[in-house]
Formats: sequence, C-alpha cells, structure tokens
Amino acid sequence: MSTIKLSEDLLEKLRPLENALQKAVAQQDSDRATELAGCIQDLFNGNRNHHRLLRAKLWAYEACVNDNRLTFAESGLIGVRKKANLNTRLYLEASGLLAVTYLRQKKIDDAKKLIRDVIRNVNNITSDITRNQFQKRFIERIEEECIFAELVGFDDSPLNEKEVEEKAIFLIQRHNDEEIYQFIGKSVPLVGIRLLTDVRNYSIKQLPASDRKLLPSPEKAQDPVNIGRTTFALLRRIAWKTFCKTDSPIYKLWSKKVPKVFNDGYFVAAVVTTMNDYRIGVPMIASGLAALAMKYTAEEFCRIAKPKGIMIDRKDRSL
Repeated sequence: MSTIKLSEDLLEKLRPLENALQKAVAQQDSDRATELAGCIQDLFNGNRNHHRLLRAKLWAYEACVNDNRLTFAESGLIGVRKKANLNTRLYLEASGLLAVTYLRQKKIDDAKKLIRDVIRNVNNITSDITRNQFQKRFIERIEEECIFAELVGFDDSPLNEKEVEEKAIFLIQRHNDEEIYQFIGKSVPLVGIRLLTDVRNYSIKQLPASDRKLLPSPEKAQDPVNIGRTTFALLRRIAWKTFCKTDSPIYKLWSKKVPKVFNDGYFVAAVVTTMNDYRIGVPMIASGLAALAMKYTAEEFCRIAKPKGIMIDRKDRSL
C-alpha cells in the first residue's frame, strides 16, 4: 500500500469525488458509488496501491454489501486486503466488510476466522477514541449479521399483509416498546441465537479484558429484549432504503403525516415487501418492525435508522 504524497492538482480533483462517494454510500446507491470509485481510480493510473484509492474502493464495496451485491463485493474486498498493509485500519475495515459478506453468504467458518483476526488486531488502531469507535460498530454489525444470516431463508413463505397488519395494530395498542422487542427476540430462530453465541465465544472474547467490560454479559446479551433490539437494528438497516429515500412513495406520505400511510396499509405493505425481498417469512418480526416504526415520525425513524457503516469517515467521532 502506497502513502505517497499527492499533488495539489490531483487533490483538487479527488476531494469532490470522495465527498460524492460518501454521499452515495450514505444513500445506499451502490451503482453511483461504484461509478465514483471508478472515476477515482482513473486519477491513480500510475499508483493503484495508494491508500486513498483503496479507501475509496472500500466505501464502494460497503455500498455493494448493503445492496446485497455479494459476489462482486467479495472479490473486491479480497483484492483490497491483498494490497493494504497488514497493520493498518484500512486492512481491518476490509477484513470486517469481508466477514459481513461471508456471513450473508453463510460461509460461517470463513467469517469466524476473519472476525477473530479483526478482534485480535484491533489494537493496531492506536487512538483510544478511534479504536473504541471501530470496535463498537464492528461488534454491533457482526451481531446483527449473525441473526440476519439465519433469518434469511429460515421461512421464506411470502408474508400475508393482513396478518402482519393485524398483529402490528395489536402490538401498538396493547404493548410498550420493551414488550415488542421481547416478542421480536422470542421470534428469532434458535439457530440465529446459536450462531451469535458461537461467534461471541470464538471471536469477540479475544478482546482485551478492559474492552470486554464494555460488552454485556452473556446472560444479558441473550435476553430476548436485547436480541429483539439487535434484530430491530438490522431490520432498520435493510428497511432504510424503502422507508427513508426522499423520493420513495412511503416517505413522501409519512413525512407529510398523511393518514392513509397507516390507514390504507402502505406501511405494512412496505414492511412485507422488504421482508419478502430478503426471504424473511416470520410474521411476528415483520409486525414488530411495523409497530415500532409507526411510533416514530418519518424524521425520527430515518435519523435513528440511518445505517452506520464499518467504514467511518476520519472526521466522524460518534459511536
């Protein structure tokens, strides 16, 4: 990996492309992200190993992972890992994204080895703030993806909108948020919880003792409410594009508080479409997502649901 200083002329061309690339990733627009990464690559014809180019590729591959373009992302991430220096944050980020890609493809053993490698080498990030930030996001993402890996295809029967809507209304009328999280958690297939526990035992326990104190105890981590929260977090991630793209029909109605977004079944239809796209056929999980989301305004939901990536802007200090 090269760290050669770039000319001011090249930087003037590079910076706006990098900014546009990060915006495309934030909008989950993988086509635009890969197009911009290609434009950035054209600036580095004589230096294809430069860290700025590798970082741009990682941003684009993260967008592809989020868009489930897994074969393309896997090939690209393997290429970046070969070019990045082993002791760099860039290498850790590429490894983390590749682990997510493997989990989504149910290549569990490959994923576990990479997760363990990332955890063991997280101290290569010397800044305490940056290390804790990366560590927290990485572990949260891996836990979400463990559940996701076993949810996809567990019951791929198409969901019934009427059934989902009736259960969502029942949850809203009779239960608080904690109880809804518990219902979701208890609906997660046991194989998902087993995978989550397996990955924790194999990988996450490699953290230094001081850092492990920041994690919940195994008993608390397996509590249905916590499993429900983790599941809701991953559902928000995959539903964000449907619910929060400013040009989507549901967002236009929801943001203007048009009653028919709820009354005419738009909301539940969007949830069911998202779940069916990922072959997740568990009605209570769909109803729980719909019930919790409907308690928010569009602005509130889209703010909390905005996916946080493993790739983190160097200026971003939020956890």
